[in-house]
Amino acid sequence: MVQTGTPQVEDFLIGMQKSWEQATKVMEEAQRRMKKQVDKKMQNPQGLKIGDNVWLKKKNIHLN
Repeated sequence: MVQTGTPQVEDFLIGMQKSWEQATKVMEEAQRRMKKQVDKKMQNPQGLKIGDNVWLKKKNIHLN
């Protein structure tokens, strides 16, 4: 914390720091909620597992 010698300025800076911390917490929570919603929609409907063999269309595969 910066010492300014002026109580009003120090109070203002403390308030700004608390507001910043609160905003950061709120944004992190919103990010967690959004990720949870996206993850719900990104489920694996085919039930594929690592190591399963699958057929691929070569349409979007570039070998060069």
